[in-house]
Amino acid sequence: MPKVKFANNDAEKFKKCLVDLGCDSANLELLKDSNPTKTTIENKVKKIARAARIQDTIILYYAGHGFNENGKNTISGVDTELDSIEPTTIPITKIISSFEQSESKRVVVFLDCCHSGIEFDDIERSPLTDFSTDDLKYEYKNAEHLMVFASCKSDEKSQADVKRNHGVWSYFLIQALQGKVKDIYDKNLLFSTKLQKYLKDSTFKRVKFITPEKKNQTPVKYGKETDDKFIIADLTKLFEARKIEASSKGFKLKEAIFSYSEEDYVRKLPGFESGHKVPKKIDHYHESWIQKISKDLIQDELDEVTELLRQILKLKLKDFQETTIEDGYGQLSTLHFDYIVGVTQSKNSADEYVLNRSIENFKNSEIIGSDKFNKAFNEDFDTLTLKLNNDIDIEELIDHIEEIDDRDLIDVQYSTSDLSKCRVEVSGFEGSINFEVDEIQIKVNKCTSPKLLVESFQQVYKELGSSGYKKLIQ
Repeated sequence: MPKVKFANNDAEKFKKCLVDLGCDSANLELLKDSNPTKTTIENKVKKIARAARIQDTIILYYAGHGFNENGKNTISGVDTELDSIEPTTIPITKIISSFEQSESKRVVVFLDCCHSGIEFDDIERSPLTDFSTDDLKYEYKNAEHLMVFASCKSDEKSQADVKRNHGVWSYFLIQALQGKVKDIYDKNLLFSTKLQKYLKDSTFKRVKFITPEKKNQTPVKYGKETDDKFIIADLTKLFEARKIEASSKGFKLKEAIFSYSEEDYVRKLPGFESGHKVPKKIDHYHESWIQKISKDLIQDELDEVTELLRQILKLKLKDFQETTIEDGYGQLSTLHFDYIVGVTQSKNSADEYVLNRSIENFKNSEIIGSDKFNKAFNEDFDTLTLKLNNDIDIEELIDHIEEIDDRDLIDVQYSTSDLSKCRVEVSGFEGSINFEVDEIQIKVNKCTSPKLLVESFQQVYKELGSSGYKKLIQ
């Protein structure tokens, strides 16, 4: 059996669409590569049918080979044998029958497989015997709760799109479920009629364009809909999340600072000599002394970063604007940002120092997302501090989170004696989120790249937005 081109990619993207639309991934079964044997497919279908309840929708997506053997429409598994098609394939009626025996009253089937033909090339999803959509349409003409979408008519072949790494029809189906198509959604709902019209028009035009022979591929839909209003998908949450994500990407700040701090023993500083004594008190005098003997450490740090920026970002001498080294402080200023190193005495142990590294004063924020910048600082920072243009009403934030009254989802910690700051915990985020009047600080549990720190912020912002607090940043 020849492999169906891009079938794995189609199935993976289709599953992701369902997850993004709110489906619990635990309720989804993805069978690909060597997994979809005849027995496995049949067992998984039965499992889904048993688990579905009356309020659930059962969805089947299939990309592969289709057959019509002795009047029965069947689909293949990886163990299908061409000289023994009937016993080694799965009848569509058997699958549908299992679904109909479930409590669910909503079944949607998507079939991306060819329906006729013996000769084929690597861009056609061809079976070796006919697969009759007409027979299926007749079999389920009175199905009240069943909707079947097929990629082409019985006398046509389902094409693959090599430029998009998808089946042509599956590509447009995924686009529709991702909310990327204009004018096919009614108040965020995708109805079967508009989906079919979009699939039919788009697939037909694309296949004509990519095939030298100007082949036909006409998607079909069958099943019975109640008042022509069969809802395929509700994209409300997807669109709302997208708006929140877009707003987080476009937020305006006074400043963004990436930072990391680490502690070590004073005696390990390169300026610590044999006659020096380890500090036993935490005070200004000892901190000044620690900063004085840290000059070599700071110099080495800035030299190392300079060479790194020359190698990866290809910065030249003209791109380095100024370098400052003082007791306990060093700053390397470049055309794009400032790299700053600072040394202080630990507030916890007199014999330890704290080394603070940060990147700030960005002249061009676009560099934060560049691959080269993130390669240079791949695992260097664990904290992102955002200085805001407008102040946050901390008490309003606290009140709103407490009104949600779901501490497993989102919780807030604060002191009634100081309501200028608070700490928020969001389900699924591994780190701390600290709010002050004019800044937000995101700290993750493991050092990472600047880009991933920004994405962590966007995740937090998205969660806060989905819980109703969308005006943190103006």
